[in-house]
Amino acid sequence: MSEPVGPSAEQEKQFHTYTTHAIPWFIRLIWVAFWIACIWYVIRLAIPSARNYF
Repeated sequence: MSEPVGPSAEQEKQFHTYTTHAIPWFIRLIWVAFWIACIWYVIRLAIPSARNYF
């Protein structure tokens, strides 16, 4: 197969405009809410329903 024809790495770099790798605050808030919901589920629903099976 022949090599694909396209822009070089230097030319393609012009479209990468990342300024930071920091996670936004609202994503962290969603992540914390997810783990709180997981803990609530295990305590409130999973453990009591597991008692019926074991």
